[in-house]
Amino acid sequence: MLDEPKARDFALKSLDRVLEGAWGGRERGLAHVVVYGEPGVKAGRVAGGLEDYVFLGHAALDAWESTSEMRYYEAAAELMERALERFYDTEGGGFFDTEKAGEGKRSLGVLGARRKPLQDSPTRAGNPEAAMLLMRLQALNGSAEYGARAQETLEAFAGVVEHFGLYAATYALALERMVTPQLQVVVIGDDAAARELEAAAEARYSSNKSVVRLKREQLAAQSPAMLPPALEQTLPHLPRVQGSFAVVCSGQSCQTPVGTVKELEAVLKRRFAGVGPETLRFVGNFMKS
Repeated sequence: MLDEPKARDFALKSLDRVLEGAWGGRERGLAHVVVYGEPGVKAGRVAGGLEDYVFLGHAALDAWESTSEMRYYEAAAELMERALERFYDTEGGGFFDTEKAGEGKRSLGVLGARRKPLQDSPTRAGNPEAAMLLMRLQALNGSAEYGARAQETLEAFAGVVEHFGLYAATYALALERMVTPQLQVVVIGDDAAARELEAAAEARYSSNKSVVRLKREQLAAQSPAMLPPALEQTLPHLPRVQGSFAVVCSGQSCQTPVGTVKELEAVLKRRFAGVGPETLRFVGNFMKS
């Protein structure tokens, strides 16, 4: 947001360290602890909980948006797949905070009571964060299952969430993301003009918007592995445009590419014209149900 390369570099270095030290592959999953700060203390493996998976998944997607390196997108997608396997309640909807103890194993103390976190205290709650990660990934991979799981998660708490007030703020953000179309503002280029377009795209807040910077070679049709599936179906087929440009996409359709900040701001203004009465009615009926 502040165009501070050192901050971004340190964030990516930290993320790489966590992914390298905590991720144990599909079978072992994610560890809760990478290393203990006290000298001489051996880091025993503690299984990661729901928040470990979804918070790290969001961080990996943020890194993909910042760098366009597919390894970060793939890490986020893998973390979400494993979270669905380990924590999702296929009968009642929503996510438990811990895994079910394996055969012959027993959880320690209160960790044996599996709960579905909804309240933001002191950090964002795991269930709405999981729903938002599902929706962010669905916008990139087109998975109908991810959309269904996100909606089931929010529906699981619709009857009680109003009693949480301020402490359900993350749920409110997730609900807003569900009822408004997902947007990707894709900036192509590596020069100062691209940076200006990116800054203009970032300037206006929206809970359902992502801003991605790509290199021109990633638009080559012969390199589909360089883009997530939903973008791979649309971006390589854009008309050839000289210089840096930006394009606003939603689902599997994209607007006409624009090359100036003024043009991009005009497109975004049309897209963010406001929440219509139909959306407000949908939210009201959703909460009542």
